[in-house]
Amino acid sequence: VIYQIKSSGINAEYGQHYYITNNLRMHTIVKVARSRLACQSVICSRIIRLSSQSVESETAQKSEEPTDPLAAKDEEIAALQEKLKAESKLLSDMKNKYLRALADGENVRNRAKKELEDSKIFSIQSFAKDMLPVSDVLEKALESVPESDRSSNETLANLYEGVSLTHSQLHQVFKRHNLVKIDPMDEEFDPVYHEAMFQVPDPTKTPGTVMNVVQVGYVLHSRSIRPAKVGVVKEP
Repeated sequence: VIYQIKSSGINAEYGQHYYITNNLRMHTIVKVARSRLACQSVICSRIIRLSSQSVESETAQKSEEPTDPLAAKDEEIAALQEKLKAESKLLSDMKNKYLRALADGENVRNRAKKELEDSKIFSIQSFAKDMLPVSDVLEKALESVPESDRSSNETLANLYEGVSLTHSQLHQVFKRHNLVKIDPMDEEFDPVYHEAMFQVPDPTKTPGTVMNVVQVGYVLHSRSIRPAKVGVVKEP
């Protein structure tokens, strides 16, 4: 600025005065700006402090507010209801498990009882099955002696009578132990108790009817231990 003043021919003293005045003005502006910045900083700090005090006071006021006894009771009742619901569910599960255990135990007892009864009933099955050929032999022996020979031969007649009594006594023992003879002649074929050996067409009889018994069968307490071997009528 001074250089411009000198080059234009203005008095140097005036230029120096202008420079000082301008410098003072700039210093004043900077000082005012600094004071304003300091004031703004103070204001911001006071706002922050007041905000924190307000939050603290609101928190303290909330904590100091008296609790509603009804609301507390409602919360307690709700908690108890939830606990009661959980206990009821647990009780229901335990009851179901207990009932299942009782049912399983009852089934085991019934099954064991049935097996025990079957073991008592069918304990003689093997022995009875082994005695069936003896009965067959006695029957064949009785069938092999014609009545004419018995009437002419007293010894043969006495032997026949002894064999007949033995056969009768054996079948009484069978009957006492529920071992029943099956002779299904002219009966409907039953695959449970009969065994088909052959089929023969016969227009005079119904197809599926037993027309010949090759060997009689036996049943022990309604259980077939030897099916009857039979010939069955088939369609012509």
